[in-house]
This record gives sequence, C-alpha cells and structure tokens, in this order.
Amino acid sequence: MIRHWTTLAALVLELRPQLERAVVVECYRTSSDEIGVHIETPYGSMQLMHAMSRPIQSVYVQRTNPPQRRQRMFPQLALAQVETIAIADANRIISLLLGQWELVIVAVPGARSNCIFLEKASRVLVDAARFDPSMRVEMQWEPPPPHLPCPLECPNDWTVLEVLQRSTLLLAQPYAQAWCRTRNEPGDTLWGKLSAEERHRIIASARAFRDELIERPRPVIARSPTGQELFLLGCVPDGWQWQDVANVEEGISRRVRALYHQWALDRAKHQLERRIQSELGRIESAIEVLAGDQEGIEAAPVFEQWGNLLVVSCDRHRRGLTSIECADWDGMVYQVPLDPTLTVLGNAERYFAKARKLRRAAMIAEQRLPLLQQRADTLRTALDTLALAQTVAQVESLARELFPAAEEPSEPRVPDHRAGRFRRIALPQGYVLLLGKDARSNDELTFQIAKPHDVWLHARGVEGAHGIIPLPSRQLPPPSVIERAAAIVAYYSAARGSSYVPVSWTQRKYLRKPKKSGAGVVDLLREWVVFVEPRSPSSHSEAER
Repeated sequence: MIRHWTTLAALVLELRPQLERAVVVECYRTSSDEIGVHIETPYGSMQLMHAMSRPIQSVYVQRTNPPQRRQRMFPQLALAQVETIAIADANRIISLLLGQWELVIVAVPGARSNCIFLEKASRVLVDAARFDPSMRVEMQWEPPPPHLPCPLECPNDWTVLEVLQRSTLLLAQPYAQAWCRTRNEPGDTLWGKLSAEERHRIIASARAFRDELIERPRPVIARSPTGQELFLLGCVPDGWQWQDVANVEEGISRRVRALYHQWALDRAKHQLERRIQSELGRIESAIEVLAGDQEGIEAAPVFEQWGNLLVVSCDRHRRGLTSIECADWDGMVYQVPLDPTLTVLGNAERYFAKARKLRRAAMIAEQRLPLLQQRADTLRTALDTLALAQTVAQVESLARELFPAAEEPSEPRVPDHRAGRFRRIALPQGYVLLLGKDARSNDELTFQIAKPHDVWLHARGVEGAHGIIPLPSRQLPPPSVIERAAAIVAYYSAARGSSYVPVSWTQRKYLRKPKKSGAGVVDLLREWVVFVEPRSPSSHSEAER
C-alpha cells in the first residue's frame, strides 16, 4: 500500500506544514538510482527520496544527512524556497513548488518512474532524471492524465466495490470494504441498477470518506503469516495482526525496510531452492542408473556360463569368429556371440569381466540406493520446510543442515610482502574479506591473489574497492556473509553515503580483464546483485557486541 495514491496523498499532506519556510539545499542521484531532495526545514534536515528501482520503488523520507558521495542534479534549485508540496488528484504525481521552478516526482513503479524539473509558469522542461524518446529539453511537459475512468463512466456491469476501487475514487479494497460497512451499503450491487441520484450520493460519500482517510489517517502496520502491509486506518483483513504507528512517514519507512528484508529472504530462498533442486535432480538420475544396475545382475550368470564354455572349447585359440557353437555338460548346445578381433579364449575373459562388472555394480547399487533414497526424501522435506521459512537466518540454518561445510574457511592466501596492500576484515562464521586500497591493489587482488572459485564484490556503477572472500572449497558462503561483505564493500566505495547500494558479486572465474584497460577495470560474465546499506567494519563489530 505504500505505492497507493491514498498513502502518497496522506504523506504529502503530513509533510506540507513541515515544509513551511523550508529551503532546498540540493537535488542528487545515488548510485542505487534513487533521486534525493535535501531540504532544510525548521525541524531539521530531511531527505525526500524517490526510489525508482526494486525492491523499494516508492517515495519515502529519511531524517539523515545526504550521502557524502552523490551525483548532484538540477543545480538551479539550490537554495530555492519551498512554497508547498502537492499531489495530483487520482494520479501518483507529486509536485514541489519552488519559486519559479517546479520539481515533479512521477511516483509510478517501473520504466515511467521519473523526476522532472520544470519552469513553473511556462511548463517548459529544463531537465529530467530519465529521458524517453518523446521528451526533450525546452518542450512543454504536461503530466499524463489518470488512466482510470471517472465513476460516472464506469461500466454498468461493475459492482459498487469495483467502482470504488477501479475508478478515480481510488479506494483500495480494504478502504472500499470499510466504506461499505460504515455506510451500510451492499458492495455487490451492480452499478447499472442504481439511479443517477444514488450514484451521485455514493460518489460524494466515497470522496468524503477518502478525504477523511487522507486528512486524518490512523496508520497501522498489519501483519499476516505471509507478510505485512501499511494501512491508513484499522481496516485490516480478518486474521491479520496490527499495531499503530506514529505517522504515515514512519509507516512508509518501516515498510521500505521490510520490503528490502523480504527481497533478501526471497533471494536466499531462491538460491537454496535451486541448490536443493540441482542435487535432487542428480540423485534421481543416479537412482535410475543404480536401479538399472540391479536389474542387470540377471545377465551375469549367462556371461559366466558362456565364459566357461569358451574356456573348454577346442577352438579356444582361434581368432576371427563372430560366433561359435558350444555344448554344455548336459548336452545342450549354445550359440555364443564372439568379438572377431579376439581369440575365443579372449572372448571368455571378456565375458568373465562383464559378469564381474555387473555383480560389482549390483553390489554397489544395493549399498547406495537406500542412502540416495534417504537423501532424496530429506531434500524433498527440506523444500517443504524452505517454503515456510520466514527469515534469512532460518534459510541459512537449513542450508547448513543440508550442506555442512567440508572444512572451515582457511586463512587468505596473501604473501607476506603483499599483505600491507590490502585491508583484511573478519566476517561471520570464520570467513575473511580482503579489500584493495587503490586501483593497482584492486587489480592485483582480483587477478593475482584470488582463486577461480573465490567470491568477488564491487559497488555497482561507482568507483570503489574490490572485495575478495577466499573460499577453501567450491561451496559459496551463506547469504548473510555475502550481505555483510557487500555492506563493507559499499562503505569503501563512492556510494558510502547512500541509503541502499547495489553491490555486484560473482566468482573470480566469471571476470575478465578488458584489453588495453587500466588497473582495476573488469568485465563481468555473470553477475548477482545485492542491495545493502553501507556499513563500516567497526559498526558491524559494535552491533554484534
């Protein structure tokens, strides 16, 4: 609900009195593709943030100083006084009016999300965070109209609830249901069966309900077994638990943090599920092969019998035969196929070897099949357990139970004469993070010290230290270790002051050095990205204490 129009409208109304006599210090872009507006108010500093990328994709407020490293935008807005903040009716477009300028935040998730700088009087486009093919500087820009129909234009086969939710009234489902309950209106009544007077009455009442929701919200954080949500009043679905929050700003901030944690949980579950499914596939293939080996034991006595017949054959030294007739002790004659490149005696040895191989394979299958079937059952049970996991810690605990480390992480392999060129930082569970101090040491660490299966990390899209997690085996460290290392790598990058920083990580074997490139430049053949808040090594240590 933090992306819903009613929530954004309530946030705008909540911020409006705080922005009286406020001044814009600067606008900037962070490395995680967030647009920030640093505003000094009588109540302190405020960062109005527009996160255009996943997992957040929302407008929220931070009560902190701006990032130390940032790309400044729209320099004309420096020291501009804030007149007011507004939001378009039934449209997620927020406007900051700043004297002769207007800063427009298009708070629509996806590619249309944008931040546009206009000259207020003429509506002329001065600059934008993103330019699509239809945009150009000095053109007149107008916000796109709402894509929803007006209530009176809704189809007659819609119910009252559908009109409340899918028209420009923009009452989300819980709010629409709350309106029906409080007004004693049946929500399943068809819109076409109502008279014009009844329609106008419902529209006026719903708008009054929506305005009260925005002007006097009672925000709550509601939780269900599958997640949580922010509501502007206590109209939570049945079975949900909820608690009050101080204001809309705090509720949105808590949801922003929860969205990131949910994203991290989903990523950890996806990685472990892929690992389980991969091993389960190999085990099922092995079980199929071993079952065939058990059935193949039936041919072993036949091969042994043929071998015995060939050994006592009168033609046992002949070569070039494709088959031979041999009589058993009971007088029964057998046609035994032969390999013409071998003597009859050589074919006997070949059949004895085949029989031994079949018996050995059947014996191994008898020993391994119960173990593999037990492991397959364990993995299938683990998939059910994984689906119910609600924290990253639970996922990591399950991963350690299923895939115990073969050995403890070893000390990093750094020669003594090179040790001073890198930072060495301890990570949880005995892992170590090595960081380069400059471009030359980054290059040396990545292409000379790191082994192919070691984990490599770097803040995405900005300058910063290369990080290496040395691994004793091919098994990757748990997600929490990678996130801890990524937070430290983000701290030692140009994005140190950002709220959330995308950090690329991969294994060293997926890196290439471009031809004729400078020190520290790499090409990634495969890449995974984790969003983290930059944290210094000391802050991690203090948090653990």
